[in-house]
Amino acid sequence: MAGRAGHRDVRSQRLLPVAAAVAGAAAIGVGVHQGLVHVAPGYEGTIVTGWGRTLNHEERLLAWLGALGVAGAVGSLRWRRLAVLPAATGGVVLCYALRAVATYALDPGLYVEVSASGGPTRFVLGAEPFLLVAGGALLVVAAVRGWRATADGTTDGDAPPTPSSRDRT
Repeated sequence: MAGRAGHRDVRSQRLLPVAAAVAGAAAIGVGVHQGLVHVAPGYEGTIVTGWGRTLNHEERLLAWLGALGVAGAVGSLRWRRLAVLPAATGGVVLCYALRAVATYALDPGLYVEVSASGGPTRFVLGAEPFLLVAGGALLVVAAVRGWRATADGTTDGDAPPTPSSRDRT
């Protein structure tokens, strides 16, 4: 009985990278449908979310990167080197989110009153950058866990090494 419980623990540890990658892809998928920058409540303007509109090229690319990260996490269960894929896609998503926030933070500036449409407005970050950072970080976590999960004795889909006849003496 103790062997079966240990086997379940190992199996659940091996599925952890896939679960993290799926959660990361879901965060990215929801994030690309949110707005990057909103007009703050109480100022002239409306808050518009991305639901119901078509995604632009960058948002579609980010969603595909999330799916590619999940595929890499699944593949890393069999081939350790495929754990690089969710790390790379997570890194791209993180860089995109940080670049987008830096772009809006510099011009015209976030959380600063600016004059637009004849009245004062204030631009604030929407949910998109936060969800993209969470999704990218989960993909990187999936890569690290996928790399470690296959390092416990199996390499690139091979069976665990068996003791040689010299070791049995």
